[in-house]
Amino acid sequence: MSGTKKITYGLALCFMLIVMMSPILWSGEIKRCQVCGMDVSKYPHTKYGVTTKEGEELSTCGVQCGLTLHLRLKEKFKSATATDLLSNRSVDAQKGFYVYKSTVITDMAPGFIAFATKMNADKFQKGFGGKVLTYQEALEIWKEQMK
Repeated sequence: MSGTKKITYGLALCFMLIVMMSPILWSGEIKRCQVCGMDVSKYPHTKYGVTTKEGEELSTCGVQCGLTLHLRLKEKFKSATATDLLSNRSVDAQKGFYVYKSTVITDMAPGFIAFATKMNADKFQKGFGGKVLTYQEALEIWKEQMK
């Protein structure tokens, strides 16, 4: 067998092994945003969770998709958690503050960025623009945007 044939057969064998082994090597399931379908693991700094009255826990890539989900669920919505951009900790979304339309785009534009405190939201807004909002204000703005 010539050297070229050996290399070709060797590459073909490697390719077949990779294809056959990929289901075994890939054990994780990609968790997708309930609204846009993006891979939630790529956005740990903006992750947003929604809990329904039935106890179902849904994940979104960020505040914008979380607000969309809240509006879609209507009376089935129970609560939500947002990820504070600075501490990367989960906070009660309804107690958080949000910077809307800053120059920083986290998961998608126009973007809502969550903060646990108004002080941190104000500081961020001074540096990167946008408007500081409460949860209810963010929900109302997004409701109007979705019309």
